[in-house]
Amino acid sequence: MKCCANCNVEIFTLDGDNLCGECEMNENRKNKRNAAAKTRRRERAEVMESLGLKRVKGACGGVYYE
Repeated sequence: MKCCANCNVEIFTLDGDNLCGECEMNENRKNKRNAAAKTRRRERAEVMESLGLKRVKGACGGVYYE
């Protein structure tokens, strides 16, 4: 018996596939969102640096430019 790594539902897939179809779609969706956020973050950092601002990490864990 083989189960999905996320939801523990019994699956019948190849040996290398450890996610059911629904969990795999959710994982792909999450990866796309993360990639888009990373791109936006990088673009924002480039704009701030072109304005002469430096990236600073705050004492409580936030990031801001000064």
